[in-house]
Amino acid sequence: MPSTNVEFVTELMEFSAHGALIQAFVMQALEQYAKRVAEADPAALDTPMVSGRAWHGCAVEVRDKLARRLGRDDPIPPATSLTQRR
Repeated sequence: MPSTNVEFVTELMEFSAHGALIQAFVMQALEQYAKRVAEADPAALDTPMVSGRAWHGCAVEVRDKLARRLGRDDPIPPATSLTQRR
C-alpha cells in the first residue's frame, strides 16, 4: 500500500542521503512556492479540480506560518486583505 502524503514528507525530512540539509531544502521550497502562489491572482489559479481562491488561501496560510516560524516581520503584503484570504 502506498504511503500517505504525511508519511512521505516525514520520511523525506527524516531519512535523506543529505542528512538534515534536506529539511532546509524542503522548508525553502515551501516558502518559495507559497510566496509565488500568494502573490498570484486567485482567479488565475482556478482549475477544474481546485478553486483558485482555496489554493491561494493555502499559500497565504503556509507563507504566514513559515514567516512566523522563521521570525520574519509582516508576512502579509499590504495588497492582501483578510477578506481575500478567507
